[in-house]
Amino acid sequence: MSIASAFNNATTGLAASARAVQVVSSNIANALTEGYAARRLDLGSATLGGGVRILGTTRLTDPVLQGLTRDAAASARFGGTRNAFWQRIEGALGLPGEGVSQALSAFDSSLVSASDRPDLDSRLGAVADRAAALAAQLGSVQDTVQSLRFQADTAIAQDVETLNTGLARIDDLNEKIVRMQASGQSSLGLQDERAALISTLSEIVPMREMPRADGRITLFSSGGTLLLDIAPAEIGFNRAPAMEPGLQAGAGLSGLTIGGRPVDTGASGPMAGGRLAANFQIRDVDGVQVQTRIDSFAGDLIARFSDPASDPTLAPGAPGLFTDAGAAPTATPGLAGRIAVNAAVQPAQGGALWRLRDGIGAAGPGAVGDATQLSRLAAALDRPVSVMPGSAQLTSAQSLGEMLTDVSRARQGAEESAISTQARHAELTEQGLAQGVDTDAEMQRLLMIEQSYAANARVIETADSLLKRLMEI
Repeated sequence: MSIASAFNNATTGLAASARAVQVVSSNIANALTEGYAARRLDLGSATLGGGVRILGTTRLTDPVLQGLTRDAAASARFGGTRNAFWQRIEGALGLPGEGVSQALSAFDSSLVSASDRPDLDSRLGAVADRAAALAAQLGSVQDTVQSLRFQADTAIAQDVETLNTGLARIDDLNEKIVRMQASGQSSLGLQDERAALISTLSEIVPMREMPRADGRITLFSSGGTLLLDIAPAEIGFNRAPAMEPGLQAGAGLSGLTIGGRPVDTGASGPMAGGRLAANFQIRDVDGVQVQTRIDSFAGDLIARFSDPASDPTLAPGAPGLFTDAGAAPTATPGLAGRIAVNAAVQPAQGGALWRLRDGIGAAGPGAVGDATQLSRLAAALDRPVSVMPGSAQLTSAQSLGEMLTDVSRARQGAEESAISTQARHAELTEQGLAQGVDTDAEMQRLLMIEQSYAANARVIETADSLLKRLMEI
């Protein structure tokens, strides 16, 4: 090997060592930076004159693990969002002995107490008060349901805005990365930013990315809908100004559009799997089902006390102790929020308490010691009836218990799903971190670079000594 070759090999080695120090120091400095991918310096042999050639710097990522982690994050968001909904619903209804159950029990007890002393207005007043408290409790549950549906609608609007903004930002990063790679500049920092942004958006809608030769990426939803190619897709949604029980998807509530075309937002739709799908599920399915159940229970209460067996003094079609905002019930959603005590038994609204004892349709007061009508009202709660044609005959307490059981089962299922998906996400995240920057390995690599630098410097020093010796000859 000539002195010139040795000198060339050593100088290229020094340049490679200096670049390697930069890569290692960057890895160590960003070991805790979220979204940062470890770098590796790629070296090769120079084709002419020998020495080392720097081929470039590579981001060390595992696309398979990254995709699994993003899917797990979306599933965790889906499960966590629905679990929070069912926790709130169960809390609003209350466990057995609380909430609606407690209000129903107190109303039942007041009827029994009034039957023992029908002559006491205080006990008749307690019946009216407990009935009003039961109606108010059902109205409170409806308010909670509609509030959660409205929050879900608002969250959908926010997520759609985040998606549109994020896709536009990824498109901008694509353009910058293409330009930088075409000019020979490093785009690793921009690639880190792009990957972190995709991970964030994947919590809303699980995504798949397809790299292209020029550095650009194409994005699809896990359901196969194109979200970003040459330009980002425009996702459309109109936020509801308010939420009412009768509003449903396609009937007062906005659906989702991509590029102006409506898309299915259900569990099998192209945008399923993340937080966006969970909020559509809450707004359009879970919330509607809960509203239907409490409306059914409210309708059962009204029907029980409008039955001639409960109050023979009522005219055909006239409401009994409970009414739909003062009238006979209708099929319009929101009955749980409209149920009210008949004004005929409320002195504050021009009614009279004696109608509880003698019948709402009675022409006048009867014997103060006659508890027959109060006994009929108390028996109404314990009379098995079918809420819907073909359904089992249940008492009022059994009907409420069945509803509470269904809600508890839904809450438990959502909780188990949330725990499972969060555990999976945590495990995959841990695996991803294990593949990140290993500071111990980087420090060992730094020592090896130092040795390489010293060796190359020694070669240059030796070559310099040889040249000086030749010049002296």
